[in-house]
Amino acid sequence: MDKVIETKLGPIHARVEGNGPAILLAHGSHPDNSWRVWEHNVEALATAGFTIYALDLLGYGGSGGERLDHQQQAAALLDLMDAEGFRAATIGGVSWGGMIALEMALAAPERVERLILVDSAGAGFYSEERLESIACPTLVVWGEDDSVIPLANAAWFGAAIPHCRVEVIPDVTEQEGVPPWGGHHPMRFKPAEFNDIVTEFLAQPEKPGKKPKRLLREAGVRKATG
Repeated sequence: MDKVIETKLGPIHARVEGNGPAILLAHGSHPDNSWRVWEHNVEALATAGFTIYALDLLGYGGSGGERLDHQQQAAALLDLMDAEGFRAATIGGVSWGGMIALEMALAAPERVERLILVDSAGAGFYSEERLESIACPTLVVWGEDDSVIPLANAAWFGAAIPHCRVEVIPDVTEQEGVPPWGGHHPMRFKPAEFNDIVTEFLAQPEKPGKKPKRLLREAGVRKATG
């Protein structure tokens, strides 16, 4: 279902599917980005028992308004949550959308139940000290062959965020027809592996446990297989 939700900063278009706790998914900053970067994930996550809001950020796709910075986009998504009547949600983002998700977790931690960062920007922008304040369970997913934001950033997030699980999806660009930058969008080009990782993460208890051990070299990440 397509839905336009009014916020104080402008109308936000969302593709909404499923029933259950809310998950907001934010795309990156490329001018052509829209909710469709998640089109291979919405149904699988909705089937797992969630209401998925795959978003066109302000100024993108079917949304109105200007293309605001990540902090203003985060404020608009918090306003969207108010408009839709839910106090808290799982927040996910890819690339620049990951910075928006991080900003929400830092600015309004009580409103972020879980955090999903996919090949996320923000390493170096946020200090380790700030990220150490994130208390919610966090999943970092990375395409091993990401040519836009290198894999080392996944390890940095994994070390900085207390209750963080890191998963690496290998060989994204080895598949026929995948563009050279495809490792930056593993949810698009290896959706089955991505959806399995995320649904498993969402099935875990919300209360964070101990920081998991790292299983892949000094990079501090675990490869997904399958």
